[in-house]
Amino acid sequence: MLFDSLLEALKKLVRVDIQDFEIFSKDLQHVQLKKNEIWEQEDKISHFMGFVKSGLLRQYSNKDGVEFTTNFFMENDFAGNYVSYETQTPSTTITAALEPSELFVIPFSVLQAYHRSIPSTKEAADLIGKTKLLQVHERNSSLLMNTPEERYYQLVKEKPALLNRVPQYLIAQYLGIRPETLSRIRKRHKN
Repeated sequence: MLFDSLLEALKKLVRVDIQDFEIFSKDLQHVQLKKNEIWEQEDKISHFMGFVKSGLLRQYSNKDGVEFTTNFFMENDFAGNYVSYETQTPSTTITAALEPSELFVIPFSVLQAYHRSIPSTKEAADLIGKTKLLQVHERNSSLLMNTPEERYYQLVKEKPALLNRVPQYLIAQYLGIRPETLSRIRKRHKN
């Protein structure tokens, strides 16, 4: 089945009725992105929740031509700027593919419409939202409280696959450090 990976990810969150999932999956769109293709644009209201089937996406902000990486989404991650949709304000971030990527997407409005007829969609959406909120809180706390080395070790622990898939200058951006600092930390880490 095309949506097996999404079904398995949802089963880890909530109890999923297969018949309900089949109804829900009719509204999913299969999106294929080329490397560097933008999925969500800055200054536009976000309308979709996505699930990364394969590939790797980067979320970033652009201020005066300088990019700031805020997140990475890889296989089995949920993506989408719910704050932009909920507040009906333009997104301050861009989400683009770092690798050729496949996503399953659904409009937030359609997802919300399912909340009455398929209660598990609301339960799953709430859990995903709480998880994303916690991730943002932890990232902000880490940027404020942890040393660059501590942030690097946290990334190694939580998302080791990123280190081999993402250019080092983007890892440094995400950690809030200069590439030279990252090189020194990695050298110490190898020793």
